[in-house]
Amino acid sequence: MEKIKGKTVFDRRGFALSTELRIPEGIIVRTARGGPDVLKGILSSLKEYSFAGYIKVVLKKENLSSTGYIVIDQGEPTMAIYQFEKKEPREMRRIYAGDKAFRFVWEDSADRISLMELHSRVPKEEFDRRFPDARLKDLEEVRSRVSKAAAARGGAPKPSEEPAVEEGDPLLSEIAKMRQDGYIVEELERLYRSDRSAVPDMIARYRDSIEELVSIGQALDSLPRKGFEEEIDKLKSRLNDPAKLDSIKIDIARFRESAREKLEHNIIEERRIAEDIKKKKAEEKSGDLSELILQYRKVKAPEGKPEVCGKCGGALDESGECQKCASEASEKKRNAIREEFGFENFVVGPGNKFAYAAAAAVAEAPDKAYNPLFLYGKSGLGKTHLLNAIANRILTDSPSSGVALVSAEKFTEDLERAVKNDKLHDFRDGLRRKKALIIDDFQFLAGKEASQGELLYLFDEVRQNGGQIVIASDRLPKDVPDLSESLAAKIQGGLIADIQVPDEPTRIAILNKKAKGKDVPEDVIKFIAQKIPTNVREMEAALNRLIAFATVMKVAIDLQLANEVLAPTMAATEEIHDASPQVEIQAGHSYLVEEDRPSSSILLYMKKIDEGFKGLHISRLNPKQVKQEFGTKGEIIWLTDKDSKTEKTIAPSLEVIIHAVEEYMVPGGKGILLIDGVQYLVSNTSFEGVLRFIRRLIDDFSESGSIMMMSVSPGTLKAQELSILERELETVKLD
Repeated sequence: MEKIKGKTVFDRRGFALSTELRIPEGIIVRTARGGPDVLKGILSSLKEYSFAGYIKVVLKKENLSSTGYIVIDQGEPTMAIYQFEKKEPREMRRIYAGDKAFRFVWEDSADRISLMELHSRVPKEEFDRRFPDARLKDLEEVRSRVSKAAAARGGAPKPSEEPAVEEGDPLLSEIAKMRQDGYIVEELERLYRSDRSAVPDMIARYRDSIEELVSIGQALDSLPRKGFEEEIDKLKSRLNDPAKLDSIKIDIARFRESAREKLEHNIIEERRIAEDIKKKKAEEKSGDLSELILQYRKVKAPEGKPEVCGKCGGALDESGECQKCASEASEKKRNAIREEFGFENFVVGPGNKFAYAAAAAVAEAPDKAYNPLFLYGKSGLGKTHLLNAIANRILTDSPSSGVALVSAEKFTEDLERAVKNDKLHDFRDGLRRKKALIIDDFQFLAGKEASQGELLYLFDEVRQNGGQIVIASDRLPKDVPDLSESLAAKIQGGLIADIQVPDEPTRIAILNKKAKGKDVPEDVIKFIAQKIPTNVREMEAALNRLIAFATVMKVAIDLQLANEVLAPTMAATEEIHDASPQVEIQAGHSYLVEEDRPSSSILLYMKKIDEGFKGLHISRLNPKQVKQEFGTKGEIIWLTDKDSKTEKTIAPSLEVIIHAVEEYMVPGGKGILLIDGVQYLVSNTSFEGVLRFIRRLIDDFSESGSIMMMSVSPGTLKAQELSILERELETVKLD
């Protein structure tokens, strides 16, 4: 039971309040119907006999019910507890204790449909132990109510006493009705005691406010709750306070605006996720050279050369396809676990060693190390490899163990098929007893409520059966649109391990392992590693294309062939990673670069450094990551409130940043400043402060030969804030 304080207590568990209080039953010595003076008479008689026990007052109406207890010791009321439950216009349950509870019980007893019971032989110590906050403090009021001298109450009150309440007062009755309907009326009650003449006007205002609160509640009920459960519940919990209507309306307007922005952001993110899934599938097929080889053969293949498969050496059919490879591919498709992906052929580097260690620990001891394990990283960095490595290791160590490795897309399709065919039990039974349930491309579950609910159910089932949960995603749980709070909480209760972009030595090591046994010169390996720096899958696919092409065409691999064969791949990669030629930025100008991550702005920044500008980059990204992905040009300072032994850092203090910029930028010189992480600065200070900071920089740079750029992801700012920045700076949209 919740400890009762002298204030409202909300019950969110759905139990009846009478069950929660568990008041000990005594011997019922008297019952009576309610009425204006009934309780007063009972209390007066109990004083004469030094009674010990309690009076129970029960009031039941169509949409509300209440039960009150007044504890009697030596004939005097000493404690009061009151429980209240209402169903309409919205369900509400509350418990009151102490003086306020006594007043509520007294008012209920005046209703002629209430029922009173007098219980004796109830141990007083039980109430003292369980309800210490229910003691009555204003005993003068209690004695005044009990007193038979009604005329004495009609005189002027003493300074320490409340004004008398006239029985049957319509104002008091209306206040009591508002309270019974669940509204907070403390302000009205105080006014009633101090200045009764002002009460009618305030009651009229309360009536109007209550009408608006009811309308607001209906509007909130009509909104989609998915993704906004907590915000809506908080707002609805405040709809019982007519005195705070204005602040509630302001918060409602803010909520509507933020909800609209969130919905728009989620729609954009869901489209991106769908595009990412398509891109990944295309990347996985990028090593298939049938079309390229057929086209190349028509132009350059020597006469009389046998048409053979570049992968297995088998004969090609009339369409140029190898039936043997097609058969093997079909078999691998049926078996979701790819045997070629193991820990032994995963190249470990600085960017993935933590994720590798966590995956290896889980594979060695499922349900013992980290459960669930969540692997996070951008597309093409090795998440799928680690998932398959875990599955292969578990099956190697325990061949009879069941392991399910499915993409979130397939999980959703299988679930929909099972529900449609009335085979949900079979679907669940096929997954919940597995030694490991492994989900790839978790971000695909964005907005899929049924799939999220089913996965939440399987989380508990698999873990209760001693199974391991492993998930991979290209974004963190908080960044997956419309992800249920319960499922996000389950994931965050485990271990989240990220995989970062590999540095050049790691990329070269990956390519060397892939090229083992093939005659691929080191300069070609380095060429591919430098040309495709951010996606291991694209890099490996490029190498596979080159090796297969050289095998089929019976030619040696060299830089010239690599340039020729991989030109389409390189062109696509350069189109993604080099948007700088499309934009011309000029000295003395300040730019707002809108992009999901600061990649295009960094390329623009580096291009200007190549032109002789002195560069300063203040970044929310770890400088090590920036250097690995884009190289080392200019000075980079990590925008963070933590210390680093290896990187130069700067705290999210606007004054400190201004000082650093002024120190670095030489007056009259030619420099370029890039700042990303605007939202981080806003969250640590305020948008108004950041706006003043930006305006000062704009003024400084407008009278210099330097350039200032602010990189911002549009989805991280409110629409109004983004609009203000777009008016202050010259906007560049590159993504």
